[in-house]
Amino acid sequence: MNKTFKIQHIWFNNQDSDVSISGLMQDDVLFYETKLVIKMSRLNGVISNLQKATGLEVSDFMCRYEFGFITEYQISFPEELQEALSIDELLGDQEGVLKKIVA
Repeated sequence: MNKTFKIQHIWFNNQDSDVSISGLMQDDVLFYETKLVIKMSRLNGVISNLQKATGLEVSDFMCRYEFGFITEYQISFPEELQEALSIDELLGDQEGVLKKIVA
């Protein structure tokens, strides 16, 4: 079975090239909460896939916080709108950098 990731929150800022995505990972029958870090260049693809899957405008769920020269952005999805995307859709060409977390 393909791994899927149900996106709950997305965080990024205007000074960093990384985007943090938190949510619920499903690997076969195993479910666990985790965070993924993707490059900013992948964010448009992720947003596009989310909007296609849900039919909603993602920017409706975005909050913006100003801290001097840094602007933080947070996108939080209500539980009923959280969409599961495959790891391939999330990571794209970064798939080789995914590390396993063992507890």
